[in-house]
Amino acid sequence: MAIRTIRQLRKKSMKELAEAVKITPQSLSNAENETKRVSLDLLNRIAIALEIPLAAISRVPVATGQRPALQGDFVPEQETAA
Repeated sequence: MAIRTIRQLRKKSMKELAEAVKITPQSLSNAENETKRVSLDLLNRIAIALEIPLAAISRVPVATGQRPALQGDFVPEQETAA
């Protein structure tokens, strides 16, 4: 859904964005509706065409140098101000 929202904010039609990333409008629709898996390469091309960071449309942490916490990982409690 983020792809569609950003595309609309950028005032690009589905056809315009699909042409910019060299895919069909149907493939773009699948990406926007998350009905099919999208490659990281395609997400990157979409991000470049929309002039946004890849992280804005990816569910995978991108270039943070950190991995997501896994079940069972120790996460220290944060101190609270008294």
